[in-house]
Parts: sequence; structure tokens; C-alpha cells
Amino acid sequence: MTYTIGICDDCIEQVDLLAGFLRGCEDYGEFRVIHASEPETFFETLKTDRPDLVFLDVDMAGMSGIELGEKIRALYENTVIVYITGYEKYAYDAFRLRAFHYLLKPVTVEQFRQVLSEALAYIQKEDAGKTDKKISVQNKGELLNLPYRDIWYFEKIGRQIKIHMLFREVYYYDNFSSLLAELDGDAFVQCHQGYIANVDKIRAFRDKTLYLDGNVQLPVSRTFAEQVKEVLKKHLFTGGAQL
Repeated sequence: MTYTIGICDDCIEQVDLLAGFLRGCEDYGEFRVIHASEPETFFETLKTDRPDLVFLDVDMAGMSGIELGEKIRALYENTVIVYITGYEKYAYDAFRLRAFHYLLKPVTVEQFRQVLSEALAYIQKEDAGKTDKKISVQNKGELLNLPYRDIWYFEKIGRQIKIHMLFREVYYYDNFSSLLAELDGDAFVQCHQGYIANVDKIRAFRDKTLYLDGNVQLPVSRTFAEQVKEVLKKHLFTGGAQL
């Protein structure tokens, strides 16, 4: 399989380094490489050449890697973004853009190969139409199988649980203890006594609030704040890197 991979860093030596790493990973597949040391030039090229995966520096002159990532994400929703930077402070900005990984410089060839392998495996699964996980609930005598991807969050209302979805809402009788035991712990996180959020829908966590797709805001209580942070870190740093 041939992959189109982009590299953008305002340090030309870093671009050459990553391109060299890619040449050493030909056992993973064939690569078409788009590279530039100027983010504006890089983005103009991407407008007519969709990348499967991009490696971006964060701290660049003219346009930051976060701004560049926003433009790429708006243009190509499913392009895999990996940030490579010397600064940890941008980690949650990277998470907001659904970055696949966040590597700190200096990057070793071993780290690069691991992240590349994971990213390509993810792309292959997406291309193969990976079956989404589902949760089964009883609603008015009917068994519903609801895909994770369609669920924004669960809300506890008395003895019932309300499932918030894009185009519908579902009520059923259960408790959060049973629900959490059934859910994939990497896919959902409890942020409050009354809320469980879909991690894939989260775009930011600040000021005791989770910001989800669709301008949804959920409170984060002190009891669950550290748990939320740990789940978000795990979701972002798929290769085991630490904040």
C-alpha cells in the first residue's frame, strides 16, 4: 500500500531527519513524501494532495503547528496528525485537534518507527471500515444496539439514564455502576456524578469543563478531574509518552 506522508518543520535539518527515518521504514509500505520548511507553502501543497499522515512541528514562524493542524483538520477530517516538538505545553491543543501522537524532541529512530507503525495500522483499520463498538440497552420493550460513535454522553436522571446522541435521545432504566462496567473504559470517562462522556467527542478540558463536539459543555467535578486527565493522556499518547 502506498501512503502519502507530509512533513513540516521550519528547521530543514529536522525535515531531512524525518525523511531519512521514513526511508528506513520501507518495510512498512511505500511512501510518497510531501515536505516543506514553511507551513504556508506546505498547506498550499496539501490543498491538492491529500495526505494520509502528517508530522508537524508546533513552534514555527508565521503559522504555528497548531494553526496548521486546524487548517489540515478542516480540509481533511481523517488525516492522521502527529506533532513533534520540543515543548510539552501544547499537548492539550494537540488533543483538541485529535492528534494521533505527540512526540518530544529529540526523536529517536526507534520512537519514530513505533509511532509510524501504529499510525499506519490505524489508517489500515479505518480504510477497511472497522466495525464500531456498540452498547445494547432496553428501551420500551425494544433492544437497541447503539454505536459508540453516535453517542455524545450519558446523563443520570433519577433512576434513569439518558443517552445524548446527535439526532435522538434514549432513556432507559439502569445505574452508572452497571453502565461503566459494560463500557470500554478507553472510550468513555465519567467526569461528574451525573455525566459520562465519549472521549472521541472531547475537544478540550479547561476551567472544570469538558468541551465536546457540537458546542456541548459538561461539568468536571473535583472527584473525577484526575481520572479525566489520565484518560485524555492515554487517548492522546498512544505510544506511551508522558506529559
